[in-house]
Amino acid sequence: MIEGKKAVNPFSPDAQSEAATARISAPDAIEAVAPQLSLLQEQGFVLIPSAIDADMASDLAREIAVFNGQTPWGRSDFDGFRTRRVYNLLAKTRALDSLCLDRRVVALVEAYLDDEIQLSQTLGITVYPGETEQALHRDDGYYRLQRPRPPLIVNAFWAITDFTSDNGATRMIPGTHRTSDAEPPDCDPILAEMTAGSVVVYDGSLFHGGGANRSALPRTGLTILYARAWLRQQENQYLSIPRETILELSRPMQRLLGYWVAGNLLGWVEGRSPLHTLKPG
Repeated sequence: MIEGKKAVNPFSPDAQSEAATARISAPDAIEAVAPQLSLLQEQGFVLIPSAIDADMASDLAREIAVFNGQTPWGRSDFDGFRTRRVYNLLAKTRALDSLCLDRRVVALVEAYLDDEIQLSQTLGITVYPGETEQALHRDDGYYRLQRPRPPLIVNAFWAITDFTSDNGATRMIPGTHRTSDAEPPDCDPILAEMTAGSVVVYDGSLFHGGGANRSALPRTGLTILYARAWLRQQENQYLSIPRETILELSRPMQRLLGYWVAGNLLGWVEGRSPLHTLKPG
């Protein structure tokens, strides 16, 4: 041990608690989302209207429409036989980087999870006319930890087109993020109706499901799924996104994708932060 230096046990509760405070968001950004945090904690979701402007939403709608033309229909009732799901969007376009790093959303997720975070998945979902209701489900069901449990993931579902009762607005059952029941309660869900450019942020334990599209036009949404940094990501970001693309990203985006050491100990490469592997050459 170096003289004058106190040995630190990286496994100790104090060290782990300190590591969990290494956030992307500044303290003032986290303080600013206190009202939204209260709603998210209470009902399991919160709607942020007009988080991006209509022009940006229109640009995203056009870009996702191009990818939809290269994407097959879903192959099950759950995926939707009249739904197209565009996976791995961060490898395909830079159009949603600013959404992934949206100041309010990232601050809200970090405050809610009270932990370091990472991106688990980016997914474009377009529900076409004739699609039926999706089964109510929880997004965190693949983490087999006993309920009740602390929140593990948070979904930011962006409305790229308007979400209405006729075109498949997401159905949600408030408060179910705090229950341990394996099945959703027998009650009417509420609808996350919102204008293009709005975002609904919800706990991954909340029972929800896509609605039926009884309109004449498709409904497009964009899922950006955040998880605690020590969990396995739903999309394997290290293999999904080419290295040359990673090199072009900002440091916060690289960190969100997992190029970081979480909790002092998770993610080392030869005893160093994985960021050093991204240096050219």
